[in-house]
Amino acid sequence: MAESPAAPSEEEIRRLLMVYQQHQAEAEAIVQQLGIFQLSMEGCEKALAAVEAMDAAGEDQEILVPIGQGSFVHARLASKDKVVVGVGAGVSIEKSTQEAKEALTQRKAQLSEATAKLNQALSRIEAEMGKIQSIAAEYERQFSQ
Repeated sequence: MAESPAAPSEEEIRRLLMVYQQHQAEAEAIVQQLGIFQLSMEGCEKALAAVEAMDAAGEDQEILVPIGQGSFVHARLASKDKVVVGVGAGVSIEKSTQEAKEALTQRKAQLSEATAKLNQALSRIEAEMGKIQSIAAEYERQFSQ
């Protein structure tokens, strides 16, 4: 008859629990960061749409400017040649419409790439958590015998 594996020590069970909790905390942090990235990507998409709409409008034309939360204000387009774009750390610079589109498109691509990397990391963590859960289930099965 085959021998069953030795029961895990209490120290081993505590170690697995600690690793599982660390993975859980990492996964929660990644999910929060993914949410922030998603909001940033949506912001880039809205900004791109606004710049493209502005570019298609004529100067001195009345337009609706998004101010967030699905709200808009009426404004008159003084110039469609320049856009003020945030570059980080609370700093904004004036760019041509084309440069603004390129900057926003590049920012969106960077966010998309970072999101993909975070999703890969989350998948790896979830796989590790699954392994720990299966080990824990095996330990539980051993203890119930």
